[in-house]
Amino acid sequence: MEDSTFTSKDVIALSKDMIFVKAEGKKDTAMGDRFAIAGFPTVVLMKSTGEEIDRIYGYLPDSEFVSTIQAYLQGKETLEGMKNRFQKDSTDVELATKLADKYESRRSYDEAALCYQKVVALDPENKKGKSKDALFNLAWLEIRRKDYLKAVDAFQNFLEKYPKDEMTEDAERYIPYSYAQAGDTTKALELYQKFLIDHPSSADTGWVKGKIKELKKEGSTDSSRTQ
Repeated sequence: MEDSTFTSKDVIALSKDMIFVKAEGKKDTAMGDRFAIAGFPTVVLMKSTGEEIDRIYGYLPDSEFVSTIQAYLQGKETLEGMKNRFQKDSTDVELATKLADKYESRRSYDEAALCYQKVVALDPENKKGKSKDALFNLAWLEIRRKDYLKAVDAFQNFLEKYPKDEMTEDAERYIPYSYAQAGDTTKALELYQKFLIDHPSSADTGWVKGKIKELKKEGSTDSSRTQ
């Protein structure tokens, strides 16, 4: 965003009424923890008192960035506003999805999970096109929470529901990753190898081969230490 969105004249014009401060959250982990940064880029919009108004999580082009900031300044589409709306209508699938994203961007994973579960319950057949992503995101939240075996179960649940989806490869890639993070190297290697057989032309082939190499290297290092 630094080389695109923030160089836009419309975004620069915002600096007449606000102060932009850049922080290296990846390096300054204390700063990242202070603001509960879930990923990069994240833009936190704050009042002069230091109170957070809301945040933008992920890349936005300049026009959408400006319109989002302006909406936040008017009290629109903020976390608090969405929470109030959802209390009045807890059957709104679109709103539940947006609310889950808001919570996830703040590392509020329990609240995000409740919203994603609500989406799945409201639209179990994915007729509104949100339930499938919600089911996948429930699995991804377990990785964020470092509960890797729960992540395995959740991704397998996704595969049972959507065995031939565009996100199937991602789920099949994250399952061995989760096993590896949980310490089950044997299972991780087995499933990574299976992934290469099942998806020989995958764009993620290089990433998977790299993970296999890392695990084998770790295995040989551990073996030499015990000799």
